[in-house]
Amino acid sequence: MRDTLFRRTAICAALVTVGASVLAGCGSSNSTTSSSTTAAAPSSAAATTSSAGTKADAATTQAITEVFTKFFDAKTSAADKATLVEKGDAFAPVLQAQASNPQAQGTSATVSAVTLDDPTHATVTYSIVMGGNPVLPNQTGKAVQDAGKWKVAAATFCQLMTLQGGKSAACS
Repeated sequence: MRDTLFRRTAICAALVTVGASVLAGCGSSNSTTSSSTTAAAPSSAAATTSSAGTKADAATTQAITEVFTKFFDAKTSAADKATLVEKGDAFAPVLQAQASNPQAQGTSATVSAVTLDDPTHATVTYSIVMGGNPVLPNQTGKAVQDAGKWKVAAATFCQLMTLQGGKSAACS
């Protein structure tokens, strides 16, 4: 029971942090909002096979894992994050607002699985962690290859914003 209460408290704290970041990113009715989930810790990645994809090779798994963990890392600058997400230029205002939010510190992302949907699209299983505890475990996201580099798919970033009630024109 105590573990359940702690987990619910951690999830609520994470959603409050995310919500505060969304509010910090709001500047006008056309502004974008963002998730405050950021990563600070490296993750372990195990390539897996699913019925929807094929096993990613070790180099691809590592590249995608690095992109996800760096993108969600609070120490990564907004400008660098924009290079790690599809439609990064469109998300730049959101990422800048997120970078200045002190509540965004202390969260991380871990990647537990990567499968290839096709040579330029992958499905990623990842968790958002706060204070060492998973607050959004086993999320399913996407990675895309853009100009030869793996990136967090815009749809995945948009999915996190939607979870917190945020919006962005880049998500249309």
